Amino acid sequence: MLRNQAGFTLLEMLIVLSIACIIGPLTFLTFSHWSDEITLRHFTEDIEDMIQDAQIEAITQSQLVHIVFNNQDHYYYVSRSNEIEKSDMNRRIMIYNSVGETTITINRLGHFSQSGTFTISMGSIRYKLVMLLGQGRVYIEKVSG
Repeated sequence: MLRNQAGFTLLEMLIVLSIACIIGPLTFLTFSHWSDEITLRHFTEDIEDMIQDAQIEAITQSQLVHIVFNNQDHYYYVSRSNEIEKSDMNRRIMIYNSVGETTITINRLGHFSQSGTFTISMGSIRYKLVMLLGQGRVYIEKVSG
């Protein structure tokens, strides 16, 4: 007796569907983490560039420049004598340090008023922003994630 072998059985379809249901969320989590990694890396590069620009401006204009981070309202701004330049942050990005300080002050020589480390985080991904006294050196490096 010949049977029609043209289609799939219900059991075969359920197996394929269950495999797809397992692989789908894993793929989504991988792409979500990858997207967060890229977003945070670009943000840290922007922050580093902004700090260097603020240092140059502090030197050329011979004035104090303040950089203030506001995690609650998701923005940061650069404050000069009579001018404030505000930029929005991704709602999932947090910037903080161990003592709760949210301001970076750059003096007329382009140096930081105090050394310190800020943590920049988004989910499980963390970078640290380190400001060194003397010649206004700053660097950012990945800590985890």
